[in-house]
Amino acid sequence: MLARARTEATAAAMGRDEELLVSKAAGLGFPGFVRAVAYWSQLADPDGGEDKAAKQADARRFHLSQGFEGTWLGDLVLDPVSGAIVDTALRRITDELFDADWSEAKARVGEHVGAGDLRRTPAQRRADALVEMAVRSGMAPAGGRRPEPLFTVLVGWESFAGPMCELANGSVVTPGTVAGWLDRAWAERVVFDTPSRVIDVGETRRLFTGALRRAIEVRDRECFEDSCDVPAEWCEVDHIEPWAAGGRTTEANGRLACGFHNRARHRRPERPPRR
Repeated sequence: MLARARTEATAAAMGRDEELLVSKAAGLGFPGFVRAVAYWSQLADPDGGEDKAAKQADARRFHLSQGFEGTWLGDLVLDPVSGAIVDTALRRITDELFDADWSEAKARVGEHVGAGDLRRTPAQRRADALVEMAVRSGMAPAGGRRPEPLFTVLVGWESFAGPMCELANGSVVTPGTVAGWLDRAWAERVVFDTPSRVIDVGETRRLFTGALRRAIEVRDRECFEDSCDVPAEWCEVDHIEPWAAGGRTTEANGRLACGFHNRARHRRPERPPRR
């Protein structure tokens, strides 16, 4: 990553900041380090970042050809924004198929069902989800409303954490990339007053929903476990102090947790939450 980030335009800045970047490599997981280097590159060479983003968009391609014995072979390259759109839709349908497979296997095997009992492999589910995407596109009503992207403006974040311009999945994008979507997007404002506090919304509810869940999604961005980078949209919101033990449903007592780590906390001693 560092070798790729060092270009003719960033060489002087790299000489100044290499020690800082190496410290980031030592202290962050790989996805976090990739984001750190991407933001550093944007600051060191803003024009170069926009040029790279334009080349990524121009390099998009999709090939689908019928091969031997009628099977179909494909190849796909997408820019970060387009790829996130496709990935989100594909994951949503893949999750539906997984739930169906799990229910079928549980009915067939019983309570001790495992991944090996499912009738499809993960790759087969993704393939079937792609077909299902195509089928559903043909069922879309005429004149139906197209989904529109949502941009989140983090007011106050830059004062203590620096600029942020990235997708929900953690991919760093350039301001120019975002600008190209503004004529077909919605925007929401989230106001920070400290690095770990957005706003508390209600204390009597059992579940984190609505604006309260959204505040925690924006604040945490991924699972609380240090080694886990599951993004917010695929996480649950967990009580740090359990609800059963008197924990309140507040922004301060909530954190993102993927399904695995949310369940795992009840099977092993709790570690201090990451902040």
